[in-house]
Amino acid sequence: MERIQIKVSDYYGNPSYYSVMPQALFDLLEAATLNGEEFILADKAQVEQMVEDHKIKMESCKESNS
Repeated sequence: MERIQIKVSDYYGNPSYYSVMPQALFDLLEAATLNGEEFILADKAQVEQMVEDHKIKMESCKESNS
């Protein structure tokens, strides 16, 4: 499993990601927040999939509001 470093506050505390965020990633981000950590190492594939799903979700929201 390849890992990448991500900034906790970019995803945790940003509710628009929650519906597309894998539970394991949410748990890592929550633990990091509670421990006062600014960055975590996360599964690269999970993060990339979440970001892609988020883009699709946001585009869908734009289209439905047009």
